[in-house]
Amino acid sequence: MKKMLGAIVIALAFVCAANAQSVEKITEIIDSQETTFGQASYLALSYSEKIDEDASYQDALQTAVELGWVKDGAEVNSSLNLKEYSALCVKAAGMKGGLFYKLTKAPRYAFKELKALGFLDKEADPWKKISGQDAVNLFNVCVNYAEASK
Repeated sequence: MKKMLGAIVIALAFVCAANAQSVEKITEIIDSQETTFGQASYLALSYSEKIDEDASYQDALQTAVELGWVKDGAEVNSSLNLKEYSALCVKAAGMKGGLFYKLTKAPRYAFKELKALGFLDKEADPWKKISGQDAVNLFNVCVNYAEASK
Protein backbone atom coordinates (compact mmCIF):
# COMPACT_ATOMS: atom_id res chain seq x y z
CA MET A 1 0.00 0.00 0.00
CA LYS A 2 2.79 2.43 0.92
CA LYS A 3 4.65 1.56 -2.28
CA MET A 4 1.58 2.23 -4.41
CA LEU A 5 0.86 5.49 -2.59
CA GLY A 6 4.49 6.54 -3.06
CA ALA A 7 4.28 5.73 -6.77
CA ILE A 8 1.13 7.81 -7.13
CA VAL A 9 2.70 10.76 -5.29
CA ILE A 10 5.79 10.54 -7.49
CA ALA A 11 3.62 10.35 -10.59
CA LEU A 12 1.60 13.39 -9.59
CA ALA A 13 4.71 15.38 -8.72
CA PHE A 14 6.25 14.46 -12.05
CA VAL A 15 3.10 15.38 -13.94
CA CYS A 16 2.95 18.76 -12.23
CA ALA A 17 6.59 19.41 -13.08
CA ALA A 18 6.24 18.33 -16.67
CA ASN A 19 2.95 20.19 -17.26
CA ALA A 20 2.01 18.12 -20.27
CA GLN A 21 1.83 14.41 -19.63
CA SER A 22 -1.09 12.10 -19.52
CA VAL A 23 -1.65 10.78 -15.99
CA GLU A 24 -2.81 7.50 -17.48
CA LYS A 25 0.42 7.01 -19.42
CA ILE A 26 2.58 8.02 -16.46
CA THR A 27 0.76 5.52 -14.26
CA GLU A 28 1.23 2.84 -16.92
CA ILE A 29 4.95 3.62 -17.11
CA ILE A 30 5.38 3.53 -13.32
CA ASP A 31 3.63 0.17 -13.14
CA SER A 32 5.83 -1.44 -15.80
CA GLN A 33 8.50 -3.94 -14.75
CA GLU A 34 10.79 -2.86 -17.59
CA THR A 35 10.63 0.50 -19.32
CA THR A 36 10.36 0.31 -23.10
CA PHE A 37 11.90 2.60 -25.68
CA GLY A 38 8.42 3.93 -26.45
CA GLN A 39 7.67 4.76 -22.82
CA ALA A 40 11.08 6.36 -22.23
CA SER A 41 10.74 8.42 -25.39
CA TYR A 42 7.29 9.55 -24.33
CA LEU A 43 8.59 10.72 -20.93
CA ALA A 44 11.49 12.63 -22.44
CA LEU A 45 9.68 14.20 -25.38
CA SER A 46 6.50 15.17 -23.59
CA TYR A 47 8.59 16.86 -20.89
CA SER A 48 10.56 18.79 -23.49
CA GLU A 49 7.31 19.56 -25.32
CA LYS A 50 8.49 18.02 -28.58
CA ILE A 51 5.36 15.86 -28.79
CA ASP A 52 1.76 16.30 -27.73
CA GLU A 53 0.63 14.60 -24.51
CA ASP A 54 -1.77 12.50 -26.57
CA ALA A 55 0.99 11.11 -28.79
CA SER A 56 1.44 7.38 -28.95
CA TYR A 57 4.58 5.62 -27.78
CA GLN A 58 5.33 4.83 -31.43
CA ASP A 59 5.15 8.52 -32.39
CA ALA A 60 7.34 9.42 -29.42
CA LEU A 61 9.96 6.85 -30.38
CA GLN A 62 9.95 7.94 -34.01
CA THR A 63 10.53 11.56 -32.95
CA ALA A 64 13.29 10.51 -30.53
CA VAL A 65 15.06 8.63 -33.32
CA GLU A 66 14.72 11.62 -35.67
CA LEU A 67 16.24 13.89 -33.00
CA GLY A 68 19.08 11.43 -32.42
CA TRP A 69 18.05 10.86 -28.82
CA VAL A 70 17.49 7.12 -29.38
CA LYS A 71 19.41 4.75 -31.64
CA ASP A 72 17.91 3.98 -35.01
CA GLY A 73 16.34 0.53 -35.07
CA ALA A 74 14.99 0.67 -31.51
CA GLU A 75 11.61 -1.02 -31.21
CA VAL A 76 8.74 0.60 -29.35
CA ASN A 77 8.07 -2.39 -27.06
CA SER A 78 11.70 -3.39 -26.48
CA SER A 79 13.05 -2.65 -23.04
CA LEU A 80 16.06 -0.41 -22.75
CA ASN A 81 18.97 -0.64 -20.36
CA LEU A 82 20.21 1.88 -17.84
CA LYS A 83 22.98 3.13 -20.12
CA GLU A 84 20.54 3.88 -22.96
CA TYR A 85 18.08 5.47 -20.58
CA SER A 86 20.81 7.64 -19.03
CA ALA A 87 21.62 9.07 -22.46
CA LEU A 88 17.98 9.86 -23.10
CA CYS A 89 17.60 11.58 -19.71
CA VAL A 90 20.72 13.70 -20.20
CA LYS A 91 19.57 14.82 -23.65
CA ALA A 92 15.98 15.53 -22.64
CA ALA A 93 16.94 17.43 -19.49
CA GLY A 94 19.49 19.48 -21.41
CA MET A 95 22.34 18.49 -19.11
CA LYS A 96 25.79 19.44 -20.35
CA GLY A 97 27.59 16.29 -19.21
CA GLY A 98 31.29 15.73 -18.68
CA LEU A 99 34.13 16.20 -21.15
CA PHE A 100 33.88 12.79 -22.80
CA TYR A 101 30.11 13.06 -23.09
CA LYS A 102 30.45 16.47 -24.74
CA LEU A 103 32.95 15.05 -27.22
CA THR A 104 31.22 11.78 -28.07
CA LYS A 105 27.57 12.00 -26.91
CA ALA A 106 27.98 8.26 -26.18
CA PRO A 107 25.47 6.62 -23.80
CA ARG A 108 28.27 5.15 -21.68
CA TYR A 109 29.47 8.65 -20.77
CA ALA A 110 25.96 9.82 -19.95
CA PHE A 111 25.71 6.80 -17.64
CA LYS A 112 29.08 7.64 -16.06
CA GLU A 113 28.02 11.26 -15.59
CA LEU A 114 24.86 10.26 -13.72
CA LYS A 115 26.92 7.93 -11.53
CA ALA A 116 29.44 10.69 -10.82
CA LEU A 117 26.63 13.05 -9.83
CA GLY A 118 25.29 10.42 -7.43
CA PHE A 119 22.03 9.93 -9.32
CA LEU A 120 22.88 6.26 -9.80
CA ASP A 121 24.37 3.84 -7.33
CA LYS A 122 28.13 3.39 -7.67
CA GLU A 123 27.50 -0.33 -8.29
CA ALA A 124 24.86 0.32 -10.97
CA ASP A 125 25.05 -1.99 -13.97
CA PRO A 126 24.75 -0.17 -17.33
CA TRP A 127 23.13 -3.24 -18.91
CA LYS A 128 20.42 -3.61 -16.26
CA LYS A 129 16.85 -3.12 -17.43
CA ILE A 130 15.15 -0.22 -15.68
CA SER A 131 11.71 -0.42 -14.06
CA GLY A 132 9.09 2.21 -14.77
CA GLN A 133 9.22 3.61 -11.25
CA ASP A 134 13.02 3.90 -11.38
CA ALA A 135 12.79 5.50 -14.82
CA VAL A 136 10.40 8.20 -13.64
CA ASN A 137 12.48 8.84 -10.51
CA LEU A 138 15.76 9.13 -12.44
CA PHE A 139 14.21 11.37 -15.06
CA ASN A 140 12.77 13.63 -12.38
CA VAL A 141 16.16 13.91 -10.65
CA CYS A 142 17.88 14.80 -13.94
CA VAL A 143 15.28 17.43 -14.82
CA ASN A 144 15.44 19.01 -11.36
CA TYR A 145 19.25 19.08 -11.50
CA ALA A 146 19.28 20.64 -14.96
CA GLU A 147 16.74 23.29 -13.99
CA ALA A 148 18.67 24.14 -10.81
CA SER A 149 21.89 24.44 -12.85
CA LYS A 150 20.47 27.13 -15.14
